[in-house]
Amino acid sequence: MGKTGDFSKKQLHLSLGSYFIGNFSSGIFNFILSLYVLKVTDSSFSFSLILMLGPLATILGSPLVGQMVDRYPHKNIALGAQFSSILIVSLSMLLFTRFQTPLGSVIIAGTLAFWLTLCDDFQTIAYKASTLNLVAKDDHQKLIVGEQTISALMMLVAPILGGVLYPIFTLRQIMFCEIVGEALVFFSLLRLDFKAFGREARTDKQENILSGIVAGMGYIKEDRLLRTLLIFGVVANLVLTAVEVGDPIVLVKDLGVSAHTYGWIMSSLALGMIVGSVLMGNVKVAHGKCRFTAKVSFLMVISLLAMATVLLYKSTLLVSTVFTVSLFLLGLAICLANVPYALHMRTEVAMEKQGRINATSAAILELASPLGLFFFGTLFQYLAPGAIFFLASIILAGVGSWLYGNKKEH
Repeated sequence: MGKTGDFSKKQLHLSLGSYFIGNFSSGIFNFILSLYVLKVTDSSFSFSLILMLGPLATILGSPLVGQMVDRYPHKNIALGAQFSSILIVSLSMLLFTRFQTPLGSVIIAGTLAFWLTLCDDFQTIAYKASTLNLVAKDDHQKLIVGEQTISALMMLVAPILGGVLYPIFTLRQIMFCEIVGEALVFFSLLRLDFKAFGREARTDKQENILSGIVAGMGYIKEDRLLRTLLIFGVVANLVLTAVEVGDPIVLVKDLGVSAHTYGWIMSSLALGMIVGSVLMGNVKVAHGKCRFTAKVSFLMVISLLAMATVLLYKSTLLVSTVFTVSLFLLGLAICLANVPYALHMRTEVAMEKQGRINATSAAILELASPLGLFFFGTLFQYLAPGAIFFLASIILAGVGSWLYGNKKEH
């Protein structure tokens, strides 16, 4: 391997190392923070309200994030956002100590969730927009798959570790650990060369917020493949919220499985994503991205149909087993479907448009989940879970067939 390849591997390992540290510390911190808020307020409304502030920050901040990333050096933005995260958590730690009333805790936690997500978006979009320059071409997919593996692993590990650490450490101690984690990520980003394999191309356009939104939507419209994959992603996000809403209704409410058993069943989703990441580390997706994604979508359809069919039986053991296998396959399929989209977004889109397109796409995908939760949350009041899972599979089969028939990718 030549010098360029060696340096690319070094960059790859440093990138994934910082990604792991950031996800590990933030995953545990967010889990424990949510438990803390639920404890001091004893209110599911306050709990759900705080959960909604993260997606709201992404949606509202996307135009500004996109413009800034396209206009200024990516490394400066990433470092600035990371340093801001450290300051925000440090300030919140002091405020939590000073204001310990339920109302004060909700306000501080909500403010922390909003601004921390916004800082995270600046750092993430700047980092993703630099994929072409961070590592060599042969390592692009390895970087993306490695990030997905880490994200899936944290989905599995963070709640378990958070549950273990919550009764042992105080919130102040956990926040201090989060600050240490954020600081380690900061120094890792400082060591990364954001121009190792190319120069940054930046726009000189002076746009207001509205123009930034219009520009981001316009760029997506121009790129047929990106638009096609994004439409699939939005529909898939909407449809799969049926599982997010339906699983606790079926397993906990209707069948009465224990919280412990329910947790193990749901963990199969993250396990499927980990296996999917490992598979994608050995499969190249250079061409035929639409057809590859379409084939994966049919795996999602099979999983949803299995969940719908097994509900015709009343056996708790049978339903639990089928749901566990189906969630594993869904996690596998989600990971496989994400790679072609992420690969095109981060390596084929023009550098000077990366910020606005990444931020706009993230906001669109983020918006799909609450809409789906509202739609299916309402639907579950009127239809049986089996019928809803069947409806979800039909919708997904339709968009998958459309995607498979998309012959022209560019």
